[in-house]
Amino acid sequence: MLRKIPTTAVPLSIFEILKGFKSFFGNKSYIEEFEQNFAKYMGAGHAFSFNKCTTSIYIFLKALKKFSNRKEVVIPAYTVPTLVLPIRKAGLIPILCESSLETLTMDFNRLPDVVNDNTLCVLPIYHFGFPYEIDSLLRLAKEKGFFVLEDTAQAPGAMIDDKKVGTLGDAGCFSLCRGKNFSTFNGGMLTTNSDKLAKIIGEERDLLPEQEFSFKIKIPFILTAYSLVTRPVIYGPFYKLIAPFKHTTVHDGFEPKQYSDFQAIIGSGLLKRLDGFNEIRLRKGMVLYDALTDNEHIILPQIAKNSTPVFNHFPVVFKETRTMEKVQAELWERGIDTGRMYLKPVHHLYDLGYDKQKELFPNALYIAERLLTLPSHPYLDDNSIEKIIGVFKSL
Repeated sequence: MLRKIPTTAVPLSIFEILKGFKSFFGNKSYIEEFEQNFAKYMGAGHAFSFNKCTTSIYIFLKALKKFSNRKEVVIPAYTVPTLVLPIRKAGLIPILCESSLETLTMDFNRLPDVVNDNTLCVLPIYHFGFPYEIDSLLRLAKEKGFFVLEDTAQAPGAMIDDKKVGTLGDAGCFSLCRGKNFSTFNGGMLTTNSDKLAKIIGEERDLLPEQEFSFKIKIPFILTAYSLVTRPVIYGPFYKLIAPFKHTTVHDGFEPKQYSDFQAIIGSGLLKRLDGFNEIRLRKGMVLYDALTDNEHIILPQIAKNSTPVFNHFPVVFKETRTMEKVQAELWERGIDTGRMYLKPVHHLYDLGYDKQKELFPNALYIAERLLTLPSHPYLDDNSIEKIIGVFKSL
């Protein structure tokens, strides 16, 4: 079968990319315009753009050091492992909290045993675009005096109790990199309602180097290629050429830089379409969720009450790895690609000082070894959804 559904995709037209060439003429700051639009969309007082979401976290943590001498930053044991990098680059210490098999992210019931007088910040992460209640975390933060940075990389526009996630804590970070709900190939955003934090964040961001001229020349071609290769009619026939460009290695560093005007123009255009993208993802995701909920072979994350997920991916945790491998192979044969995301918990990839002789985070390991992500993006057609459901029903 030549046509294949990719694991992730953002419908980005060549016409939208062509608009970015406005950035090569005149002196207008399209970055500032994009930041204002993003802040307005999120309902935040301030928004700042960066070359990566990793950079946004790094700059936020640097800003926090102006307010506190605390050193520890708490993240889930199962998450994108590169979260360790901005924490360490800021001169801080990453601390892990066990993950929950109900939400596939940080287990808030374990958090009181993890935070202490040296906790500077906690990062609740909305994995796969699923929002959840963080009131208990915010109360604990107020009691213990630490900051809360909502990692909303995979959940732009997701709602809980009629509020957008990313605006509930002290700040929210968002990713515009490949695989996200709206993407300019790379990029990150940071939002906050704190004027004091915003002042320092802005100062730190302005000290970052701009993107190199070579990048500014290449990005139109990179975005064009990205737009094309995520389309099913191209992804299938050219998969062998595309596959080597997928991330398979653990990063050991990153370069903090500013965003580019070309990408800001693209971002502003995609931002106007984000609600539409999310509505499509929600519809497709809920069809899958309703069909797979009672399958005895898998675990699905709970959908929080009064929440609206945006299904960056559709996550499935298998009770048996052999079943996962079988499903993955059968879906590929039917023209549907799947992803494995983070294959190991954070402490298995970076030396964080935890005992290697005893598994301290068994839930995180269980999720990492058994999680498969299904596509839920706008290019996923109804026929492919039926194929996915059929494979799971045959188990």
